[in-house]
Amino acid sequence: MKKTFQFICAVAVIALMGSCGNKNQFTINGTVAPEMNGKTVYIFNIYGEGSDPVDSAVVADGQFTFQGTVEEPWMALMGNNEMGVLPMVVVEPGTIVVTADSIGGTQLNDRLMAFNKSFDISDIESQMNEYIPLYYSAPNAEARAEAEHVLDSLDSIGNARICEANWKLYHENGDNILGVKAMQEIVSAGKFTFSEFDSIVKAAAPIVANNKSVQSKLNQLRAVEATAAGKHYTDIQGVDGKLSDLIDGKLALVDFYASWCGPCRNEIRDNLVPLWNKYQKKGLVIVGLNVWERGDAEARKAAHEKVMTDLSITYPQLVDSTRTATDTYGVQGIPQIMLIGPDGTILARDLRGAAIEEAIIEALKK
Repeated sequence: MKKTFQFICAVAVIALMGSCGNKNQFTINGTVAPEMNGKTVYIFNIYGEGSDPVDSAVVADGQFTFQGTVEEPWMALMGNNEMGVLPMVVVEPGTIVVTADSIGGTQLNDRLMAFNKSFDISDIESQMNEYIPLYYSAPNAEARAEAEHVLDSLDSIGNARICEANWKLYHENGDNILGVKAMQEIVSAGKFTFSEFDSIVKAAAPIVANNKSVQSKLNQLRAVEATAAGKHYTDIQGVDGKLSDLIDGKLALVDFYASWCGPCRNEIRDNLVPLWNKYQKKGLVIVGLNVWERGDAEARKAAHEKVMTDLSITYPQLVDSTRTATDTYGVQGIPQIMLIGPDGTILARDLRGAAIEEAIIEALKK
């Protein structure tokens, strides 16, 4: 009897030791279309360092599996070029189930799935998809401006919904990885001043406050504040000189643009080239600041030369040699057009369309 009792205790201890050893183990069971059989699925840590996949698995009978251990939950995307990406999942201990339109099986993934079901902006996306072709095929500047106005309005409505839904998710999960995911969405869709976002970050749990993207947003807003209207402009080193070489002592319109950017090309064709022809003899200088060109140095140079020819650009140009000009000004989207006074004071930022000439006329009155 005593030996039997000792044997049972020993088995219990071994079982307990085994369960402790596996408490951080995760399994992801994925189901995909049968035509994916034999294809490789990759898994990425979307908030991790670098862009390389963490692991890979081959699909067999419409199924794939990832297994491993995890110390702290992390956010993952899985997929390949043929299937695209599957829904985002939280890699955490337990068995996680993912299909083309669902996730679940563990606490945080069940919460994320509930959030996904509650959140829908497909109506806004559908309307935007109708107006995007109208914007690019507009026969004139007026029609293009009208389509852009509608797109901007729809974008604002969609972003407001995104922020509202993710604030709720954040308040319920501010101390875990879902809080990081929610703040990522809020950062992308929301509009904050530096002080507003700084207050949010200071009140956040370390997992959110120390997130790389959150800190990047904080730095971007700090740069925007440092180069806001009313502040002196910050000089930029270009391939053939400095911004100050071209604008000091002059009323200057500075356009951050790239050759591949459709809205940038439209602004140049519809507004900047005509404004240059109209106001250069009245003291205005326009500087095209070429940023974010793709490829190596030779490819970027070729793209810049081609856009100048294509759009008949004759006003001065500066090519960002350090590729940090947009960081200096906190620019996250182009075109970014700003007006700088003869004394170096930034008079206006984020100018588009008819507002560009209005700002020029007002500045020339002074």
